[in-house]
Amino acid sequence: MGGWDVHTHLIPPTVLTAAHRGEFGLSVDNGSLIVDGERLPLRRLADPAALLQWVAAQSLDGAVVSVPPALSRYDAGVEWAGLVNQGLRELATPQLRVLAHLPLLDPSAPSAAAALAGEGVFSGFALGTPSYAGLDPLWRVLDAVEAFTLIHPGRSDDKRLESFYLSNLLGNPYETGLAAASLVFADVPGRFPGIRFCLCHGGGVTAAVAGRWQRGIDQARPGIEPVSLSVPEALRRFYVDDLVHDDAVLDLLRTTFGPERVLAGSDWPFPMGSDAVSAARAGAAEALTRPLAKEVSAS
Repeated sequence: MGGWDVHTHLIPPTVLTAAHRGEFGLSVDNGSLIVDGERLPLRRLADPAALLQWVAAQSLDGAVVSVPPALSRYDAGVEWAGLVNQGLRELATPQLRVLAHLPLLDPSAPSAAAALAGEGVFSGFALGTPSYAGLDPLWRVLDAVEAFTLIHPGRSDDKRLESFYLSNLLGNPYETGLAAASLVFADVPGRFPGIRFCLCHGGGVTAAVAGRWQRGIDQARPGIEPVSLSVPEALRRFYVDDLVHDDAVLDLLRTTFGPERVLAGSDWPFPMGSDAVSAARAGAAEALTRPLAKEVSAS
């Protein structure tokens, strides 16, 4: 079959070492990594060989790896990002392409992105879903290197989602839609067309509410500034993975984003992921996720 799964996760070995040492507020307990009160089972998340077995079982060329969202920890700053990226470097092989972690809320993020893009190791970047306000300096760097930029939802702050596993079932799709809306209404796809944003979980709620977003623009609702692209045009500049568990929604993704913009993504090894990837969609990511090796200034 060939092709690439763009949405898989591993815990970098440097993070696990730090946890065993009790550093960065991490610990290991009964086979789980404890991160800010959240438990991440280590069995497969800490086992690159298990991911390679998945790659072989799916007849793929390889997988694109980002850290689990619990490891985003943007309040931990530059030292945390350095630890995570060193571990990602150790994971990188011809079959495992890795997405760099950025200290997204630190002023050093643009210069960090520029340096990481020039290494020839990372295939792009993975971003969580905090506020994207004030990130134009970073967008300029990612635009210049035409970076594959995976957007993965973080935890929603809405306490109403604490029951019925809604923090994942509803919170994750909402968080991804919020990130996409922040980019669309700030005209990021129009102003920085080189960035290859890819939204996880089919873009969350994005496709379902895209018409409502356009109506808000057409009616000049409060707080909306003019943008260079209509919502349909802007969304056609995003990629999404196909992890929606619903063929009707998959048809909507093809209509909204374009069939060539829907990529195979499994969310391996999490339970809410898929049991198999699509041969047709796995091939589309090969060129998109080749390791970056572009020198660029962050100024």
